[in-house]
Order: sequence, then C-alpha cells, then structure tokens
Amino acid sequence: MHKITRLSSLTLALPLAWNTPAIADHHAEKAAPPTEQPNIVMIFTDDQRYDAVGYAGNHAVHTPHLDRIARQGIIFDNAFVNTSICAVSRANIMAGQYPSRHGIDDFFKVFSDEQLARTVPARLQAAGYQTSFYGKWGIGDQPKPTNLGAEVFDYWAGQPMQTNFFYEADCKFVNSDGFDKPVDNLCDCPADSKGRTGFRNRIGTANLVDPLHSDSQVTPIHTERFLDNRDPSKPFAMMVFFKAPHSPFGDWDPQFEHVTDGLTMPTPAAASLEIANAEPDIIKGSLGRPSGMSYLTRPDVLDQHLRDYYRLITSLDHGVGQIMQQLEDRGLLENTVVMFTSDNGHFKGEHGMAGKWLMYDPSHRVPGFLTDFRRPVGEIRHEKVITTDFSVTMLALAGLDIPEDMTGRDLTALLDGPADDWRTDVYYDHPYGHNGAIPRTIGVRNERYAYTRYIDPTPAFEQLFDMELDPNQRVNLAEDPAYAELLEAMRKRCDELKKEVGPMASTE
Repeated sequence: MHKITRLSSLTLALPLAWNTPAIADHHAEKAAPPTEQPNIVMIFTDDQRYDAVGYAGNHAVHTPHLDRIARQGIIFDNAFVNTSICAVSRANIMAGQYPSRHGIDDFFKVFSDEQLARTVPARLQAAGYQTSFYGKWGIGDQPKPTNLGAEVFDYWAGQPMQTNFFYEADCKFVNSDGFDKPVDNLCDCPADSKGRTGFRNRIGTANLVDPLHSDSQVTPIHTERFLDNRDPSKPFAMMVFFKAPHSPFGDWDPQFEHVTDGLTMPTPAAASLEIANAEPDIIKGSLGRPSGMSYLTRPDVLDQHLRDYYRLITSLDHGVGQIMQQLEDRGLLENTVVMFTSDNGHFKGEHGMAGKWLMYDPSHRVPGFLTDFRRPVGEIRHEKVITTDFSVTMLALAGLDIPEDMTGRDLTALLDGPADDWRTDVYYDHPYGHNGAIPRTIGVRNERYAYTRYIDPTPAFEQLFDMELDPNQRVNLAEDPAYAELLEAMRKRCDELKKEVGPMASTE
C-alpha cells in the first residue's frame, strides 16, 4: 500500500504576482473529477535534478512560483526518467515510449512522418486541442530536422541544438509569429565573443545591445503571443520547454545575480573523493568524470557551479510566474492542469561525476508534480513515476484512450488517493554511447533495490544497490555471493521489462 504525505502548509514565504484560486482544505472530501477538457501546460526543464526545487526542502534554490503550483497539486517525490539524456528523453515524452520502441537513440534521428502523427501533440491536435511549443526541441539537433516538429503544433517557437540563453530584442526568433510556423524563425543575433552566431549555442551577451533572457523573458513573450491570438473555442496544450538549468551555467538572468547571496550551498552526500575513488573503471573512464572530480578537488568550483545552477533555475521560475500570471489575467487558470518535470537529473560531484547519463540517483531521478486547478489537493505522493506517465496523462486529460504502444500510467489516478495496482518498479534504458564515452546501460529500480547492467563490456558489468541501507549507492552487492539469488531475480525482471517496452507492431 502506498502512503500519502499531506502537506502541512501551503503558504509560501514570499508573495507572488499571480493570484491562484483559493486552495481547498486538503483534509476535506475531494471534488468529483471534472468532465470538461482542461487546458494543459507541460513544463519541461533541462538537467534539473530532483532536489533542485524549493518545495523539495532545498533552501538554497529560490523557486516560489513552481513551489506554489506544486503545493496545490500532487508532488511526485519518486519521479524517474526513462532515459537520462536530453534528445532521447524528449523523444520519450513526445512518443510516450522508450527508445527501443520509437527508435530515437541519439541526437540526429527524427520521427518518421507516421510516428510524428502518433505523438502526444498530434493526438491532442486531432482531439480538438490547439497545440503550442516553446524552446528546445532537441530531436534531430539541426534546424531542418528540428522544424519537422512544427507539423504537430499550431504555434511553433522551437529552436535547434541546445538553444541560447540570450537574444537581442530584434532577433527574428523573438519576434516570430508562431502561428505562421515559420521555418525561417532561427535566431539571427550577432556573434558572441568566440564568433558563434545565431542559433549555434552562443554564450553570454557580447555584442547584444538589448539582451533578453530566454527563460525569464523570451518564452513568456511567445506564450503571451499564443494566448492573445489563440482560438478561444478550443482547449489548448502548451509545451513549455525551458533551457535552464543546462549549461552554460553562467548565463542566468542578471536580475538574479544576488539570489544566492548569504546562502550556504548544500554539498551532496555522495560528493566525496572517497566515493569517487572507489568507483569502477567503467565510471572513472566515462564522460563527466574530469568536471566531476574538479568539483571534489576544488570546493570553490563546486560552490560557484551550484550558485550558477540555482540562479538559472530561478530564472526559469520567473518565466513560470509570468506564464501563470498570463493565464490568471485571462481567466484561464481555473480550467488548467499544469504538469512539471525535467528531461534528466544532474551530478554535482557525486561519484566523481558531472553531467548525467548514468543510473545513479542524481542522474536518474527528477522533480515532478501535477496540479489540476479544478480540484486542488496538496499532497506528496511516493509512487514511482516515469517521464512517459506525463505523456499518457496529457492524453487522458483530453479524454483520449491510451494507445497500447505507449508506456505509461495516467497520473490523475493518484489524485484520488493510493492506486493499489500502481507499478512497484521502473525500467531504465540509456542506449546512446557517445563513441564509447558514455557507458550504455539498462536497469530496474524497485521499492528497495537498484540494478544496473552496463551492456558494452563482455561479460556485462553489473551493479546492485540497497537503496534503503545504501542511498548513496556505494556498496555493489552484485559482487557479494550472499546476494546471488536477488541478483538473478533483478536480472530476470530487467529482461522482462526490456521485452515489455521494446519494439511492437503498430496497434492502429
């Protein structure tokens, strides 16, 4: 039986600009599920680890708007990604599938026309929703493949590659009308200090006269343009894909320069040289190790990194607040469902690592919540949630049947209390190897144990951790004969889940 943690207080320390509807007494009887199709807002961030929000108890990060939304809904404190890398994770949420089924396992593959027509936004569009997208698409990398995504959105403000944090006020992208879905909406800002121009991952504000920050200013410009000109006879689905808190970490909105002043940055428990030096060779030789070790050998580097990382998150939170204000001003919030999660977590020196990719908790686990403003709740739920649950939930909210080829559960089932038949384990699949720099992995995480199989070595290298007694994943029980029976059971379950989420024939 899954337990419910009720939030003891829904009051924030700081007042906010937007006025949310009154929050019902969360001890009172819940209202019956509404039948009208709600508006849907899916907030998706980049590289935001599970504890990098204020509502998770992290007092070093300032996220008043995300906190306020979350505390009126259900917070998932056991949310995990299907795949911890941006391009594949974004394909996962669009398709509602694992990479072994949709086939996008790197930064360059794209959905076929048939696949695109079966994605979540395409299905919402066919069901009468007006769909919109803002920010980093991430599937296909380059401009032409990126703009394929415009086909399933009525308003398109997607950009290729990693996107930029700063734009000039007269930038073509900033001023593009997403209803026209222009394929020539690429950033045309002047070169940065290193000569990178336009959409090519410019860093900083060099040569920009009137710079605008992507997350705190540009994305709200596009959402406002959409809301002002949408078809009011239709419900809408906005997919708001922020760039933060992905690198470059120093490119936060300057108005938040002092937001971490006077705060002590929390050092993750697993960020120690002792743990890093005990890691197996497959981890020591992987991408992210040099930067991760610099965090451990240079505490000042880690401190600066954390301050920058949190300032980026505050920047995106500011954008969230503006979007919520836009919804409130137009009387739309009371019939809107807001969901939030990230494409993957991020190491802060744990296990001697930076970046993501691995099945260790800082990389695998992400924040998440669902808030239905038609029926406020105020609970923390401990069921295991995966990225593709958000995919099928968007369809369920629209009143659509969940396709058999999608892998996920309807999260609204948790609004009414524990779901006895909810999953007890989650499968992980990271198929991208980056020319050998990232160890490709599969694995399974259940109520107590985490099993990882690194598939490239022969024989495969395995790890097994007791997450109850060893939450920092230090002791590999796969090497202990006393756990041979458990190891075999986890292997078997991993293989079962691999088959369950793998390729299948079209069901339509």
